[in-house]
Amino acid sequence: MLKYKCLLCGIEWGDPQATEAEISHGYCPLCIRKGFTERIQRAQVRAGHCECFNNGYNDCSEAECCFRPACQDDSVVNWTKRVLGSVDVQEMQPYSR
Repeated sequence: MLKYKCLLCGIEWGDPQATEAEISHGYCPLCIRKGFTERIQRAQVRAGHCECFNNGYNDCSEAECCFRPACQDDSVVNWTKRVLGSVDVQEMQPYSR
């Protein structure tokens, strides 16, 4: 398993034994929710789905939506368990408009 590091906030998650060569970069769920909710919701509508991203649903019926794994609050909670170091769990709450 790799270790991951968010390009925006620097949070690391994944395998604590991974070397520096085994780090992959991207955006963590916290930064995605804070910075890209409206853009993702527009993409959901364009694809013919409801704009449910980051609205706190864990029983979404949009099984074909490519954003479904990232918008389920349960998947974000599971992600926090893999974070290396401390994260303010209150900041992980859904983005408020």
